[in-house]
Order: sequence, then C-alpha cells, then structure tokens
Amino acid sequence: MSSKDKYMRLPYLVVVGSHTDVGKSAVSAALCYGLGLVYHKIVQAGTPTDSDVIATLTPDTHIIPSAITLQTPTSPHRAKKLESLHYDALELPLPTYTTPETTILIETAGGLYTPIDSTHCVLDWVAYHHLPVVLVGRHYLGAINHILLSIEALKTRNIDILGLIISGARDSEAYDSEEFITQYSQMPIAHLREFDKNTLHIREDFARAARELVGELNTLCHIQELLYTH
Repeated sequence: MSSKDKYMRLPYLVVVGSHTDVGKSAVSAALCYGLGLVYHKIVQAGTPTDSDVIATLTPDTHIIPSAITLQTPTSPHRAKKLESLHYDALELPLPTYTTPETTILIETAGGLYTPIDSTHCVLDWVAYHHLPVVLVGRHYLGAINHILLSIEALKTRNIDILGLIISGARDSEAYDSEEFITQYSQMPIAHLREFDKNTLHIREDFARAARELVGELNTLCHIQELLYTH
C-alpha cells in the first residue's frame, strides 16, 4: 500500500490573487495541466472568459461551468447591479464532479478584497468555506506590498496557503523583491514563466512552463503530497 492510499484527495484548491491581472488564469491552467485538476471559476464577469483561457491552454482539462456568469466586464458587485441579478455569494454551491477523488481547482476573481457580490469579497468567500489556497502575484511597482498584505490577510482568517506563485517575466529587480518577500513572510516562491503566446507554439511552450512550475512546487512545498489529506 502506498502512503497515498491512507489519504483522501483534497476536494478543492482555490487560486487567489494579490491583485487583478496577476496571472491567476495562466497559473490555474498550469496547475490543472500539471496536477490533473478539474477547473471551475466561481464568478465570471465579461468575455472572453477565463474558462476560454483554460480551454485554449489545456484542452483536456474538464471545466465545470461558473456558478454565476455576468456579461459586463467589471467587478462582480457592479456587474451584478447593472444586470439586475440577485445572489449571495456565500450561498453559491461548491462545484461537484463525477469522480469524487478528483481535486477541483476554483479560480476566484480579482484580488482578495475584490467584491464578489453586494456585501462580500473574495476573502470572505474563501474563509466561509475553509478552503486552502495558492496565492498568485506578479512583479510590478507595489507588488511587494500587495503580496505581503495578501499573505497577512489569509493568515488572519486562518486560511491555509499551500503555495506562493509569481507569474510572468522577472528582471534583476524582481530577484531582490522575491528575496525580501521570502525573508519577510517565510514563504518560498515558485514561478510560472512567460510562455510563447504565438498560436503555433502556445500549447507546447505552455506545457513546458506548467511542468517546470509543478516541479518547482514539488521541490518547495511538496504540492502533490499536499493535495492529499486524512
């Protein structure tokens, strides 16, 4: 009997961001591809959808339709109001899949304090369901502040952070930023590098980048082992 036979597969893994447009969808696609996860976007606003991104990058990944789909490309709380749609995010059912031992990756919208309905933000939703997360950041002016604030907010709500991933390009300044983030937070950083967006090579280079990310996560935090729980 292998050690994994003693454990159950973690039912959900949530991808959250330190800010808007930090690469959550690309990281979600990479984790789905590299770890064999099912994908779900809890609330989708505007088109093209993040599910479209997943389907393009990793077409074999099963996609569970979003719980709420909004047409207006803006923050969910505003799109909800403009479209006269009424829902309470905390009452949205968690997605299910036909194979219970499969982990479902749930991608959230924006950053942790992005409103997900009229009264709740993403952080409220994650804390309400007591779900473990992977935090995604990107390098830009102010990124250190956003990433460390996000880590602190998650820890304050007693949310398990399974990994910290920086998405996108890195320059010489980025290495100094990452050194400070790791030293201050005691969280090692994995990376999803930029991959070729040319339509002729996108899937091939994405697959390589995804495998590199999962390999790095396994070295830093044993991500595949973390997907199993008592």
